[in-house]
Amino acid sequence: MSITVSPSVSAPQARQKKAILLTIDGIPLYVYAVSLASILTIVGILWDISWHTTIGRDKFLSPPHILIYMGAVFAGLFSGIQVLWNTFKASAAAKKGLVKIWGFFYSSLGALFCIWGAIAMLTSAPFDDWWHNAYGLDVVILSPPHFLLALGMLFLQFGACVSISKYLNRIENDQVAESMIKTYWIRNNIRQKRILRTLLVIAAASFLCMVCTLFTEFVDRRAQHTGLFYQVTTAICMLLLPVFGRALRTKWAMTSVAFGYFLIAGLANWILQLFPAVPKLGPILNPVTHYQSLQFPLLLFIPAIAADLLMQKVKGNDWKKAAITSAVFVTILLIVQYPFSEFLVESPLARNWFFGSNAWYYGANPEWEFRYKFRSDEVEPFASILFGALKAIIIGFFIGRLSLRWGKWMQSIQR
Repeated sequence: MSITVSPSVSAPQARQKKAILLTIDGIPLYVYAVSLASILTIVGILWDISWHTTIGRDKFLSPPHILIYMGAVFAGLFSGIQVLWNTFKASAAAKKGLVKIWGFFYSSLGALFCIWGAIAMLTSAPFDDWWHNAYGLDVVILSPPHFLLALGMLFLQFGACVSISKYLNRIENDQVAESMIKTYWIRNNIRQKRILRTLLVIAAASFLCMVCTLFTEFVDRRAQHTGLFYQVTTAICMLLLPVFGRALRTKWAMTSVAFGYFLIAGLANWILQLFPAVPKLGPILNPVTHYQSLQFPLLLFIPAIAADLLMQKVKGNDWKKAAITSAVFVTILLIVQYPFSEFLVESPLARNWFFGSNAWYYGANPEWEFRYKFRSDEVEPFASILFGALKAIIIGFFIGRLSLRWGKWMQSIQR
């Protein structure tokens, strides 16, 4: 069965229609492809950062770059095929559930985002190579070509989330409309929902991980004794977790996405360290022999558990939910990350394969006096941090309310 049908077509009618796209368990193949592309891009980025920290800028088509652009090709190619198929093969009824572009092509909304993202990512590749040849090594993370690449990856990952949400919404709506349907169809429906929710968690967790990586400067373990860390982290999480919480429609949706982020970032660290690598670009002040890990991921799943519980228990409008969720999220984030960051920076127990606090850039002096302790400018008075956390609660309240509204839009996607 293909679920690539017009929203005006009922479930029994849909079962009688010929599949318009290659499907697996009734879900179009391109949905799996864009979900895979979403995680390929973030894994490639994490690997690339470790590559630069360990090896330096070796060559344009390094393995991490190939993985990143493979994600772009996957998403762009499969989404493009979907557009062409819908344009030339889809029935008139099916086209009613699609977006018409340039007065001729028919596409799903998610596929459009993925195509735009893929084009931006692939365009950034020669731009980045020219930039390095013209200006040398980057002195900032978001140089113009990197900004274009980051924008493309975010579009691609969001497009994957939209593509998956479209089919999840249709199944939810069909189940309500066809409550008296035969049992065998209900079982198949449940299986499809499980697959789609798993794919959505993968795409959403990749999206969250990408945003956290882009804001590394503000969420680094050495920044967690400042009020700004709690404001930036709260803004990121209160923007992304509630929207995907609603899109997933499960009790522990935000926890699943936050834990998915933890696994992606954590596994990248733990696996990369197992492989040998040496610097190829001087000066070499720290002669490493294996890939250096990135920072240990934030424990966002802990405040996310509380946020999920509140969403289940709190009655009232979204303004009330946003206010309470923001306050509890920031409070737990402060209780968890403040002492944990001190452990990561200063404790000898954190200098191992699991926590990775002994990882160090090959071009930095390993004998730096502040390698395993905070500098004075990195630690604010606790009263200042509390004031910063209060501002974070206010920021989280407004952004959380926006995210909940965004979540309702995600639940309504049918195209």
